[in-house]
Amino acid sequence: MSEIMLVLAIVVGLIFPTNPLGLINSTQDSLFQSEKIDLFHITQLQHAYHMSLSSRLERDKRRVDTVSQTLAGEPSINVGVDLMSNPPEYVVRLGVGSPPIYQYMLIDMGTNLPWIQCQPCPNCYHQVSPIYDPKNSSTYQEVSCESTKCLLLDNQTCKEQQCRYTLSYQDNSLAEGVLALETFTLGNAKVPNIAFGCGHENKGTFVNFAGILGLGSGDMSFIGQLSGKAAGSFSFCLADPGAATRGWLQIGRDEAIPSGVAWTPMMHNLRTKHPLYYYVGLSGISVGRTKVPIPEPVFQLNRKGKGGVIVDTGIMITTFPEVAYNTFRDAFLAEMKQFTRTHGVGQLDTCFDVGSFPWLSVPNVSFHFTSGVTLALTSRNILVQVDRSTVLCLAFAPAPDDLSVIGNIALKGIQITIDSKKGRIGFGPKTCASPLLNWNRITNASGRSKNNINVFLMAAVLISLYYLLV
Repeated sequence: MSEIMLVLAIVVGLIFPTNPLGLINSTQDSLFQSEKIDLFHITQLQHAYHMSLSSRLERDKRRVDTVSQTLAGEPSINVGVDLMSNPPEYVVRLGVGSPPIYQYMLIDMGTNLPWIQCQPCPNCYHQVSPIYDPKNSSTYQEVSCESTKCLLLDNQTCKEQQCRYTLSYQDNSLAEGVLALETFTLGNAKVPNIAFGCGHENKGTFVNFAGILGLGSGDMSFIGQLSGKAAGSFSFCLADPGAATRGWLQIGRDEAIPSGVAWTPMMHNLRTKHPLYYYVGLSGISVGRTKVPIPEPVFQLNRKGKGGVIVDTGIMITTFPEVAYNTFRDAFLAEMKQFTRTHGVGQLDTCFDVGSFPWLSVPNVSFHFTSGVTLALTSRNILVQVDRSTVLCLAFAPAPDDLSVIGNIALKGIQITIDSKKGRIGFGPKTCASPLLNWNRITNASGRSKNNINVFLMAAVLISLYYLLV
């Protein structure tokens, strides 16, 4: 028996390394870990739409275009991107009011003000959970027109002593409602006096979901309102679409900030009146062991507020300015010469049919941040499967302008931490969510990936156990 335990101990140490993400760590914090709430991809919910990849890419392109247009002008504190026609992809379930009415809300790092549909709602879209009725909550309180929170909103009006907002979108969708305070319940934690939009007129494509949990960088976002209570911090891990396992979201400084995080500073766009997006300093990209020859200024946020790199869970595909993308794509293709390219899908122009290959050799891709932190992406962060076919595409695309976006495919399965108080974004140390695609077929170009090493190690374990037992 002791021999069996020794074999298992050795294998566990090999299969589950202490630094599974390939991170170069900078600092560590040792803070308490508390309960996490489930974070779903919309495809994991039975009542959600199941879109094809081409449809998701079309939605994704519209959202990227809208983000660029928003940053080209002055982003509104209460709108963010065009959410009605381009909703995000990840969902949480939380309680609103006292007693709590549980709602499915889309999370969005490109929106500040949280909002949900409210009764009476003569013109609302369908949602699965009961529409929240403020009359049934003992903690609902409307915000006065003279309050600071009301004055922080753009496009607010005062009618019948109510602070009212109007959100209009490019597809002629409309959301109107009243600014109010309410208690939100996340797991076992109750968070009182959160300002939110109580929407009584909502027309759009959010069907089945109650509204948006705004996680933007502004003061009116759900996170921004926690300053002083939880210091505006949160941590999350995104699940793979279609996976049986779920991701998670954790809010609050002491609760959300883990030990062993690799930190990089946030950048600030000083040209925007109201903060909205999370910028990071990206200095370069590597494919395999070679750094791609992209000038660092391509990724920099300039004095006019143009360019830069944002992190956005609501965008699926990672995008770079065209000159950077083309150089990166060519470097990736140079490492994939053994595969024949097939036709692209949407904005994805680098695709391969891998059905005839029992093993795939895929080059590593790494992001190098200005802080010195390097994030090494796994195959599941680099490639996207075209529906249920044998076609895999590079999950990167050219941007419509100078703005770069790190999208949710590049982030999935990796713990991401936002620490607004200290102005930093962290990667790791934990991972989450098993993928839908069997990534065990995929190896790194420089050798077998950890996924495949794990498969062979497990086989070795079973053989060893067999001989020890017989």
